Amino acid sequence: MTLATILFVALSGLLKQPAERKVSEVGRQDLPDFRTFPTTEAKKANFFGFLRPVVRAENSAIRRTRERLADRLAAARDGELSAEQWAWLRQKAERYRVDLAERDRVEVAETLLRKVDVVPVSLVLAQAAKESAWGTSRFARQGNNLFGEWCFAEGCGMVPARREAGKRHEVEAFATVRASVASYLHNLNSHPRYRQLRDIRARLRAEGKPVTGLALAGGLQHYSEQGEKYVSEVRAMIRHNNLGQAGES
Repeated sequence: MTLATILFVALSGLLKQPAERKVSEVGRQDLPDFRTFPTTEAKKANFFGFLRPVVRAENSAIRRTRERLADRLAAARDGELSAEQWAWLRQKAERYRVDLAERDRVEVAETLLRKVDVVPVSLVLAQAAKESAWGTSRFARQGNNLFGEWCFAEGCGMVPARREAGKRHEVEAFATVRASVASYLHNLNSHPRYRQLRDIRARLRAEGKPVTGLALAGGLQHYSEQGEKYVSEVRAMIRHNNLGQAGES
């Protein structure tokens, strides 16, 4: 092999980019052991680098559902909603806690569009870092739970070491990191206690303003018993780590 051939082969190898993971594979790999990184900066960079594509993949799935909702809303307004489309809307209404009573089909679709929406990546990353101690908590390492979500069926997760006597909640265990992210996003989009967050998001969209993590954090008073202090801490994490700079969704 000539020297020119050797150089060509070497350069070709350097120019090759690693294959991009398929969306279906994102978040299915094991959570890295973030305790092993030598510096805080390395731990943070790797935590955000690992989690960001997972959040974006789930937000993409939410966008696809929103597109279908928009189509069905248009059909409902035109009086052309099929029985199959209405059945799909009813299924989504049940999943997102939309009461069908006293709502016509247009109102059901409109209500769902307020709920089924993306959450800024900056907010997700900040909460994940805060709730999981940068992916190092027992619940993160053993149950892929990055957001401190509870469950209430015996054996559904892990029993907190300091659970009060008489309490029955567990910290939910997830099969994958992506499942944890999906559950968290659905929680923000459906639970009554986060209605203020959804109202903030809807108002920003109606006004044509950016939907940011800093803004939506204002609807997290009920995520923690700390209330407004928790909101301030999440916002501080977004600012301190420049999380809004890499794109919000």
